[in-house]
Amino acid sequence: MAKGNNQKLKLSYLTKIMLEKTDDEHGLTMPQIIEELDRYGVSAERKSLYADFEDMTDKLGIEIIKEKRGRETIYHV
Repeated sequence: MAKGNNQKLKLSYLTKIMLEKTDDEHGLTMPQIIEELDRYGVSAERKSLYADFEDMTDKLGIEIIKEKRGRETIYHV
């Protein structure tokens, strides 16, 4: 399956990933988020994910928190 086929579902998959795999104690790095989306056949770039996080907050009411832990930046709900 070509990666472009699931692009319309990217926000849905991203929401699912963030709700199921993150919380206050568990976050994902940007490369991990991109890898998770790739498992659904969705390609994503870092910059587009920032916009998707804004959409999740503004349109879906799901706040994505960006947090620095050591040298890594993690994202969680």
